[in-house]
Amino acid sequence: MARDIARSCHRTQRTRHGSPMYAHVERVAAAVGRELRCVALLHDVLERSPLTGDELVARGLSHDERSALQLLTRAPAENYTAHVHRIADAGGIAGRLARAVKLADLDDHLSAADRRAGDPPYAWARRVIRGAQRRHGEDAPSQDDHRVVAV
Repeated sequence: MARDIARSCHRTQRTRHGSPMYAHVERVAAAVGRELRCVALLHDVLERSPLTGDELVARGLSHDERSALQLLTRAPAENYTAHVHRIADAGGIAGRLARAVKLADLDDHLSAADRRAGDPPYAWARRVIRGAQRRHGEDAPSQDDHRVVAV
């Protein structure tokens, strides 16, 4: 279900640098465990399509997954710093899901060969999200603890 929705929504979309959006979504999904895959595949759908969280729940998404997607969706008037802190500070299952997917999303952005000076501060956001995971007692892959990311 999630893969089909993501494929349909992102079929013709491109990232800020012109690469296929669906390829980004697939990489993020491949970087997380099975229990996070649905949220990872859909992490940009609410922001980049007319679908709503309620419509996704009607198609089988859990309420916690919908709440995680809402955390991952940046509101039009929300600045990037506030968005990252909202994910970092979120409680419950939705917060845990959103942080894990956001970390994979940030890692994908940071590994892109076409990064540019005007990109959001992905390395800073990664440090904030990873620090929040530690504060919340959430596990992350051990490679994350030792990864050095250029600013």
